[in-house]
Amino acid sequence: MWDLDPSQLRLDMFSAGELINRQGLLDYSGYDYLGNKLGTDVRFEDFFTSRDADGRRTFVVAPQQPIYGAVFLQDKFSYKDIIFRLGMRVDYFDANTKVLRDPYALYEIENAKDYYNRIGKEKPTSISDDYSVYVASEESDGLVAFRKGDRWFLPNGTAVSGGNIIYQGGLVFPSYAGKTQGRTLKIQDPNFDPNTSFIDYKPQVNFMPRLAFSFPISEDAGFFAHYDVLYQRPPSNSFSSALDYYFFQDISRINPDGAALNNPNLKPVRTVDYEVGFQQKVSEVMAMKVSAYYKEMKDLIQQRVLANVAAPLNSYKVFDNLDFGTVKGFSFSLDRRRTNNLEINATYTLQFADGSGSDANSSNGINNRGPVRNLIPLSFDERHRITTVIDYRYGSGKAYNGPRIGSTNILEDFGISFTGFLVSGQPYTRNLNARAFGGSGFAGSINGARLPWNFSADLNVQKRFPVTVSKTSGKKMWFNAYFRVQNVFNTKNIIDVYKFSGDADNDGYLQSSFGLDRIRGVAQTGRDVDAFLDAYSWRLLAPGNYTLPRRMYVGVILDF
Repeated sequence: MWDLDPSQLRLDMFSAGELINRQGLLDYSGYDYLGNKLGTDVRFEDFFTSRDADGRRTFVVAPQQPIYGAVFLQDKFSYKDIIFRLGMRVDYFDANTKVLRDPYALYEIENAKDYYNRIGKEKPTSISDDYSVYVASEESDGLVAFRKGDRWFLPNGTAVSGGNIIYQGGLVFPSYAGKTQGRTLKIQDPNFDPNTSFIDYKPQVNFMPRLAFSFPISEDAGFFAHYDVLYQRPPSNSFSSALDYYFFQDISRINPDGAALNNPNLKPVRTVDYEVGFQQKVSEVMAMKVSAYYKEMKDLIQQRVLANVAAPLNSYKVFDNLDFGTVKGFSFSLDRRRTNNLEINATYTLQFADGSGSDANSSNGINNRGPVRNLIPLSFDERHRITTVIDYRYGSGKAYNGPRIGSTNILEDFGISFTGFLVSGQPYTRNLNARAFGGSGFAGSINGARLPWNFSADLNVQKRFPVTVSKTSGKKMWFNAYFRVQNVFNTKNIIDVYKFSGDADNDGYLQSSFGLDRIRGVAQTGRDVDAFLDAYSWRLLAPGNYTLPRRMYVGVILDF
């Protein structure tokens, strides 16, 4: 056996092809396989065409270089007693990469127009030109079905409920474009043309109008409303390189765990926001505000299972713009402006957040037979929230109205504030079966259980001190000393629980039949059962199911 020192080994002892064919050994983008940074002129298709001076493929992977642009115009004007604020934002987003022509096949599928022209028959009027053609075998032209996007059709053009109806009749094959011209349909072939499988990402131009207006109802009351449209660039799971697609037909090799693949063809997420409200003077120092809001979220990112995909894939998971959600609520606030040094604000919010998925992975395991789009409470739904801010503060200079020692204002620029939060628990899904440190299966509906209410309070004490820097100019700097306490009452709030037991401290596993079998197994092998139970208990306390305990901070902020 040879003894090798790491200094004797170098990556350049291997070619790029030798290393990437051991998929999982390395991954890279924006750099070559040796770690050298690539120029910004490298493109997606260079992965398939680039070669070194000796003619060997270099498999360069282009960096992620999306293109963004935005223009925003706004104007504010009055008409009689109505104050308008109008705006328009235009966003441009280009992922600046290649995407699959068709997520159902790695190679281009022949469309209905080309198919009928090739076989010399007239296309039925009920069949659109861009329908993808499916045949009985790779060598056959026997028509079996059509597909347009996610919709499937019989040969006569009749729509069916899904591709499973088509595939129940036996094997179905795409009729690949160019197959009669000898086109190469192997992505790992040196002569593969990437343009047969990939097209440019279609740039997205999004218009976001914004309208807000307010007008007085009386001398002591007013009405306000706004309407906004917002777009957000894909926040996650949006980058796939040519290297990822190189092993696409052997997906179990690049993704043995069956996780969802990133999708560079994701579109921006859209939010439409409405709010109307009313504010009223209650007294000379107090006012109230009542508002109702409604928010629509569309094209949210979610996992999906693409079934009835061309062999050998057959099916795979991918992220797509599938989910939607709505947030609607009511808010009531009471404001007491600062009088005798005291200012108070209290707000109560009632909110309902429902949708088809809480995050990009929330549908993992439940979309195997097609996208599930049932409205459920979203995981961030807080039904009730009460917030109170009490601030007691002394002013400075002529505004100071506190105690004095001689001519010294001892509490000048001194303040103390208290902030309290009372929030109802967020939803979660109960598990049906006990597992160690977790669970499996669904007990009841998704997000059908709730965590307990949480209460927290923070305290902040501040004192501002002036220090004269220059006596001649009178220039000063300020030291703002503070003492801050978070969770001042040291409340032990539950923010998560074990989903089988609904308990923050106990997962219920050791009390179940599975856990009792585990304990018997420990005893039968001669190990210390008490040591096992102690170690298991320590692990149960590790997940962080509670908020942090009381924390205190002391510091100084320097202002010039």
